[in-house]
Amino acid sequence: MELFYGQNLIEFAERFNSDENCMEYLAQIKWKNGFKCLKCGHSRSQIRHNHSRTCNKCSHTESATANTLFHKVKFGIRKAFFICFEMSTTTKSLSASYVGDRFGVTEKTARLFMHKVREGMKSSGNNPMEVMFMSMSL
Repeated sequence: MELFYGQNLIEFAERFNSDENCMEYLAQIKWKNGFKCLKCGHSRSQIRHNHSRTCNKCSHTESATANTLFHKVKFGIRKAFFICFEMSTTTKSLSASYVGDRFGVTEKTARLFMHKVREGMKSSGNNPMEVMFMSMSL
């Protein structure tokens, strides 16, 4: 698995052409250094069909989106990836109404998700996209 670098929308759209590709990418980045159960700290797990992991010791199941910017996103992870991509590559400030219209979500939903993304960008320092695809607690 290779990290996505670049600002080419067509390459981004080809790389992340389905929710499945986005989940696979997120899972690979999240657990690149191995799995560690949030409940018991055990490091062995079973990989599930939806890119989640289940701890072998306590049976706690964690999704690839848990504790990331994409946790509990109601409008689809692919849409969320595209919003993150647009926010990180555009040179102008994006409004919530623009993002809502462009991606087919309500203005309130766009505003709330964009706030999560901005907070993630702020905390990541020089690598604004890195935090979007890494595990983090919000």
